[in-house]
Amino acid sequence: MPVQGSASTEFLRVLATAAVKDGLEVDDVRRVMAVPGDLLERRGARIPIALVRRAWSGLTARAADPLLSLRAARRLPPGSLDILDYLAQTSTTGAEAFEQLTRYLPLLADAGRVWTEVDRRSFRFRHAAPGGLPSLAELLLGLIAERARAMFGPAFAPRLVRFAHAPSSTASAYEEVLGAPVQFGGDFDELVFDRDIVRAPVSSHDPALRGILVAQAEEALSRVHLDLRAASSLDREFVPAFRHALALALDAGDPSISRIGESFGMSARTLQRRLAAARVSHRELLQELRLERARQALAAAQPKAVSHELGYSSPSAFHRAFKRWTGLTPGAVAEGGASPPAGGGGRSALPGAGGKPSAGA
Repeated sequence: MPVQGSASTEFLRVLATAAVKDGLEVDDVRRVMAVPGDLLERRGARIPIALVRRAWSGLTARAADPLLSLRAARRLPPGSLDILDYLAQTSTTGAEAFEQLTRYLPLLADAGRVWTEVDRRSFRFRHAAPGGLPSLAELLLGLIAERARAMFGPAFAPRLVRFAHAPSSTASAYEEVLGAPVQFGGDFDELVFDRDIVRAPVSSHDPALRGILVAQAEEALSRVHLDLRAASSLDREFVPAFRHALALALDAGDPSISRIGESFGMSARTLQRRLAAARVSHRELLQELRLERARQALAAAQPKAVSHELGYSSPSAFHRAFKRWTGLTPGAVAEGGASPPAGGGGRSALPGAGGKPSAGA
């Protein structure tokens, strides 16, 4: 199933800026992110978190740096996080800055959960995003650690950093970048600070400006919540109709977004916006449909016939896509010796590589 949640286009720009700061060319970044041409220039739009994950995965693979997220966090200037940065800078104390972050982080992305806990010695900022992308968790914690140092000085460093995922490099490499001991395999991602440090006042505290920013943030957060409720309604009312139209289009041999748009009497761009509001995409739904069809068809036909039915350019293209998704070969399933996992083995969709081209796929 697709990873649920949405993100703002501002967050997408943060990722693009981070990649450019790491040395990638702007045109290369746009190409690797594989997002619509005008998306990075649009403010306030919401997009499926799956699109953000795909874009950042492409950038990290292109950079060939396992610690790109942490290094990028050190290079992003103040203001890169939009209103979140300014809310922190105008807060009274570090603890209040963290309160602002936990409340308003959904303005950037709402796929995960953040919270704080305090005991006699420690102040803990925690983040959990089941099924999330490890490099995005590293970017988030890295940014927060850097912002804390920028606001309070070098002494404001985490006492411990803990990630839920496994390391992609040595622990010492992580510690060198973060300036703190690092652990892995926790139940959530976590920054641990000395409690007394976060009680320190913020030198840039500005009550009047903070009041203005809070009002703006609350208004924006209300819009996000309205979008989430609308998305739930759209998911119930629109997505099933789209799935039906997609199935008919696949049967006809042209499941492109433009072809389906014709059946709804709307442009491909409008249709993409409707799907994005429902936190899904044409690509994801097409690939899910192909996987479902493949499971059903392989029980009664040979892989060669199935690959043609699903619109793949060749049996070998279908073979690669099916095995990448299920871990099994189509032949093994067709012969009755194995069954593909109903949940899809951890990926969000059967890859369409080698299939007939379709917009957004």
